[in-house]
Amino acid sequence: MNDDAPPRPAPLRILHVEDNPLIVFHVEQMVEDLGHAVVGSFDSFAALRASGGELAFDGALIDIDLVDGRTGPAAAEWLHERGIPSIFLTGQAEVAADYGHLSLAILTKPIDMGKLGEALDLLREPRPGKRANDGAATAAGSMGAALGRP
Repeated sequence: MNDDAPPRPAPLRILHVEDNPLIVFHVEQMVEDLGHAVVGSFDSFAALRASGGELAFDGALIDIDLVDGRTGPAAAEWLHERGIPSIFLTGQAEVAADYGHLSLAILTKPIDMGKLGEALDLLREPRPGKRANDGAATAAGSMGAALGRP
């Protein structure tokens, strides 16, 4: 064991808001494979809101269209008002881009595990005015540039 190695950061606690059960399973498996934990899952903004925010989590992965309609942005805004950062996971990058101010990242489906890992890292230190984009909604070059890094 190398005592000089920096301590490994604690796993993130992630909330997942998605209405497709197959995508829920797939994304949650990726989150766990990346060393984090999914602490709750909702298929609608109404269900999230009804939970009263009783779950403790570090950030949320949110789809745009949910069981109760195009309410993913409303869910992100509701969490944003409570100081909880979000990442959009969607097949509708253009729509998500309209709500980019509510998210730290926009990743398009199918989700790339490496890009998901980089986006989840943003949850550790949210920076106002900075968000990631996997290049689908804009013509961002490298992932580093898309993540707001030099």
